[in-house]
Amino acid sequence: MDIRVAENLKRIREKHSLTQEAFAEAMGVPELAVYKWEAGRLPVEYKMLVKIADFYDVTVDTLLEDVKEDNGKSAATDKITFNCRICGGELVYDYLDVTCRCANCGNKWAIAELYPKYARVITLINKAGRILNDKPVMASADEAKLLYSQAIAECSKFNDVISSELVKICNDGCKGAEQLEIYCRGKHFFDTRAYKSAVKELEKVRGYRDADKMIERCRRQAPSK
Repeated sequence: MDIRVAENLKRIREKHSLTQEAFAEAMGVPELAVYKWEAGRLPVEYKMLVKIADFYDVTVDTLLEDVKEDNGKSAATDKITFNCRICGGELVYDYLDVTCRCANCGNKWAIAELYPKYARVITLINKAGRILNDKPVMASADEAKLLYSQAIAECSKFNDVISSELVKICNDGCKGAEQLEIYCRGKHFFDTRAYKSAVKELEKVRGYRDADKMIERCRRQAPSK
């Protein structure tokens, strides 16, 4: 494999603050493949070069050429744009869904696709969200909090509109993890028939999962006097 390609793949990935793991996930390949590409031990097929170039919004030639250091200048994809790259229409961002859509032609992209430097952040946010929506156990709340904290730390490397909005999502996510903690305590009291304690906790998270139903059942079992 051309050593220039290997060096360019590593240089561009690091410029966008992506780990090999995050980049591999974005490309749909094993992390080991990215490691071998950057070490010059595995050739990159042309179709994959096209996919990588599109991901970074550069030309294939950029990945093939002998590029000198850019003296710290930001990559073009580091700039936040609010216009569709197809029709020029205004982009409308859905930060909860981590996507953006053109208000004119309707084309939709993942934010990580337009701005690769956020791929790691968005991976962490999506993983935390899946955990919170999975099993209602205390360990899930703890793990989700950790992931959101890591995502916030990643966002601190940037100072733009998108990073600010992603931090807000992380903060909301942490609140969701706190809700899950309270719910789990209430459910534990419910399961052990400590109904008054269960109501005390579950009242704090009314509307969350089946908290309201458990509150009703608790009051039927231990009506207030």
